[in-house]
Amino acid sequence: MKPASIRRFDLFFLGSLALSLIDYLMERGAVIAGMQAEAQAAGVALGSTVADGSFAVWIALMVLLWFLASGRHATVAKWIIVILIVVSLWGLPGQFTGAFTTAKIISLLSFVSSWIALYYLFRPDAKAWFGGPATDGPIDSAAD
Repeated sequence: MKPASIRRFDLFFLGSLALSLIDYLMERGAVIAGMQAEAQAAGVALGSTVADGSFAVWIALMVLLWFLASGRHATVAKWIIVILIVVSLWGLPGQFTGAFTTAKIISLLSFVSSWIALYYLFRPDAKAWFGGPATDGPIDSAAD
């Protein structure tokens, strides 16, 4: 049985992905327009399929990493998730420029949710899940 922290990681991580999907769907037109403008400046033609495909690959990668970390106890997947979430800090300042839209709020909620998920990966019962020593508390603690 999964420890409480891993179950909470599941909820926050998958919730973050769901919010990312909502954000993408809300901002799809702007994302495609931006990609096409950059491609046109470089002399390349791009269709909306590139943006949609890139997003689909990203979501598939994140779901795979989640499955490996949560379902298969893969420490490597855990650390790849950590790296990707830390790298997401790069885009945070852009969230505070321009108008504060519903899409930006959803994006920020996704960002916060991913960081909460990250927190749960380092709880004592999660450490035991990944094969490390648990420093305190039972593995299936519901008192978190």
